[in-house]
Amino acid sequence: MLKYGEVYLCECDTFENVMTGLPYFIEKFYNNKRIHSVLGYLFPDAFAESLIIQ
Repeated sequence: MLKYGEVYLCECDTFENVMTGLPYFIEKFYNNKRIHSVLGYLFPDAFAESLIIQ
């Protein structure tokens, strides 16, 4: 999943481009588009929103 998503969302010509774009991809796309068991099987944004509402 991670390799596929990063390759098609980013135009990476060199290894250095991958290394600079990967942290952004993980933080902005990968971690926010999948559920986390530690968060009660919620998406991170939904979990944060539930904390704000409480």
